[in-house]
Amino acid sequence: MLRIPLTMATLLLLTPLCFAQTADMINVKDKGAVGDGQTDDTQAFLDAVAEAKEAGQHVYVPRGRYLISGTITLDNVGISGPMIGAWPADIDALPSIVTTQDEAPVFHLLAGGSLQGLDIDYARAAEPETGSSAVLIGGIGVYIRNMRIRYPWDGIMTDGKSNVGRLNIENVFMVSPRNIGVRVTGTWDVPALRNIEVWNAGPVPRGLNKGIGFHLGKNDLIRLTDCFAFAMRYGFLLEDKIEGCEIEGGTWGIMTGCSTDYCGTAVQVDGAHTISISGGTFWDHAESLRVEGEGARVRVSCAELKSNGSPSVLINGGDHTVITGCSILRPMESFDAPAVVFNKGRLVLGDNHIESRSVAVRIGSDVRGGVIRGNLIDPHGNEATVIAPEAAGKVLMEGNLVQSTEDTEEE
Repeated sequence: MLRIPLTMATLLLLTPLCFAQTADMINVKDKGAVGDGQTDDTQAFLDAVAEAKEAGQHVYVPRGRYLISGTITLDNVGISGPMIGAWPADIDALPSIVTTQDEAPVFHLLAGGSLQGLDIDYARAAEPETGSSAVLIGGIGVYIRNMRIRYPWDGIMTDGKSNVGRLNIENVFMVSPRNIGVRVTGTWDVPALRNIEVWNAGPVPRGLNKGIGFHLGKNDLIRLTDCFAFAMRYGFLLEDKIEGCEIEGGTWGIMTGCSTDYCGTAVQVDGAHTISISGGTFWDHAESLRVEGEGARVRVSCAELKSNGSPSVLINGGDHTVITGCSILRPMESFDAPAVVFNKGRLVLGDNHIESRSVAVRIGSDVRGGVIRGNLIDPHGNEATVIAPEAAGKVLMEGNLVQSTEDTEEE
């Protein structure tokens, strides 16, 4: 058996990084930070960042509550709290950055900037009408992890004009952003968003007509894994033209194991995006999947798409949409919407379980073409499919098994 001597160098290699201050980190308390939640510690943070950048080091923040009244810019510099701290919303184990400002970001991350192991907490006297983001990103290679962000106007945003390629965000718990949780646009190439939760849970009552959990614009092979939105107007909104952003264009990427609950619309795709969605549960009041505009290529597999008051799937555009192996549910009797409404573009709907308290599948007159094959359809005694006369020769219906409480038949 190979035996490795446990020297100090070996122990450092075997120990997870940034669980405590290391020799190459500058402690903000050594620069005068107090961390009592009352003293303005902005200058101490700025001094620590400036010294760290000049020395090629990083900044360490021990536990405490640090009042920050300005923007901390990180250009190839990282700030870290004790990474052993828990980051969910109901645990106060991270050092907190307390801010009262809404007009500017708390942190501005340029190329190589990083944040980890911190809580950003907004302390306001009244609800804001507008605001900035807690974290603004304007450079490549930014890394954000193990963060909690509470009550921002916007949470984590790219600036909409810079290349922010290789962006890496993971393990973020976001509480009640007033506008947008995470917006990412301008990534060349392969950004990754992992295990990010956006919860709209107060502290003031809000309807489902406000807020975006994840807002995606021009992205080159973006990878979203295990991301979740709760009680936002849109869980995931893809737009190729975002108001206020100079960069335009669609997202190319994948969503794996992402989910929504109690949102208005779970996933809305507006414009020329190419997105593959695998797995996940989308339980929403309006649509679970809505496709609008021109050029979208959307593939959904092995997901649960469930809507209360609207179609679970609404296809009003795009180049093509492919939905296979999914559970598509529109179960509430008090609403009359079909489970699937196919109005434009092209659709492949195969090997799904489709259940509706109204018509299961409604096909409009402007469709370009479709294949609806091999689905198990339960319309609860209603019509399984309704096809506009103009679409009759454009859609192939084959091998769908219709089973309801009244009868069993095969189309």
